[in-house]
Amino acid sequence: MQNNGPQAVRQADWRQGWILVFSGFLPVMAIIALAPTLPTLLAHFHDVPNAKLMVPLLITAPSACIALFAPAAGMIADRFGRRKLLLWAMAFYGCGGLMPFFIDNFWAVVAGRFVIGIGEAGVLTVVNTLLADYFDEQARHRWLMIQGVVGSMLGTLTIASSGFLAAQGWQFPFLVYGVAIPIFLASLAYLYEPAPRAKSAGRAAGSPPATPFPYMVALLVCGVTVVLSTIYYVQVINFSLLLKEMGIGDPKSIGLWMAIPSIGVPIGAVVFKLTTRFGAGAQIFLVFLCYAIGLGGIGLAPDYKVALAFAFVQQLANGIIVPALIAWTQGKFSFEHRGQGMGLWASSFFVAQFLSPAAVNAMRGMVGDLQAAFLAFGIIAGICAIGACLLRLRRPPAVSGAFS
Repeated sequence: MQNNGPQAVRQADWRQGWILVFSGFLPVMAIIALAPTLPTLLAHFHDVPNAKLMVPLLITAPSACIALFAPAAGMIADRFGRRKLLLWAMAFYGCGGLMPFFIDNFWAVVAGRFVIGIGEAGVLTVVNTLLADYFDEQARHRWLMIQGVVGSMLGTLTIASSGFLAAQGWQFPFLVYGVAIPIFLASLAYLYEPAPRAKSAGRAAGSPPATPFPYMVALLVCGVTVVLSTIYYVQVINFSLLLKEMGIGDPKSIGLWMAIPSIGVPIGAVVFKLTTRFGAGAQIFLVFLCYAIGLGGIGLAPDYKVALAFAFVQQLANGIIVPALIAWTQGKFSFEHRGQGMGLWASSFFVAQFLSPAAVNAMRGMVGDLQAAFLAFGIIAGICAIGACLLRLRRPPAVSGAFS
């Protein structure tokens, strides 16, 4: 890693920005691309022992890898550089994603899912780190908004494409992971190793950081992220089950109705950009408030139509919170610790994907049914909103990027 010379003054432009936007969608695509193909995969691997348990795990295995390996990826990025790690991570992603297309074996598919998960951990961590390395605060807020809007549209396109490919055969949906190849080539051509903006320039690659890692800051970031992302997944994971309990039994109708509230996600990304001047603390208060209204409204809804309206509010909050948490975390760590900080953030966000279903099941057992559990989480979000508001009132005027 060179810390001087021409790279020290190089300024990122739209090419690096768009590459990072599309790269940032790769981890999302790894999960959602297979969701519509689950029945096809179950039918093909029906003779695998415990198929109903093992096959769905193929979808969530990459998330587990992010939770496990993202912190290590961040440490490697800080110690040895961002660009090489990102290129290797993309190579892992492409190889792991395409492997099942060529090998008709369940355990080969499992291996491929773990390889793609390791790649995801590196891609997600380094992409968010490079956004902060390349761009100043105002510019990276704009790119995070674009990432949220474009990611939502690409998600819809990926799900539709995956469903079409699944009709051709169980292994065809894995072809969508080939999109990593042109992104890898573009990254190879245009991404560069960033130079620190301040004091730590001159540090050789592989040398230890000049300052200790801020563990208390990391603890705050991870704690806030786990709480918010656990609530984030309540509606995302359980809403289809609730619609079924409300009388919508046809899977096609459930998919159609669930797509309507998701319009709130790109709108939420725009709201994130419009509210950045108020600071991260105000954005987190807004998200808790929307969760309180959305989840509480779903919990009290007399029918599925009313529930859909409140689900839109929940999705609006989901569109705000992801870029808001990323921007907040980016601002909490200096260049030499940013990779590790973003790795811990990614791990915390994806750990909640496994904590949230357990929390919902426990709440459901206490309050009686799933709709009442939604109401309970709405009340919890309301209490958190009041706490965030009081915390903000007790602090000095907001400083951009700070949780205040």
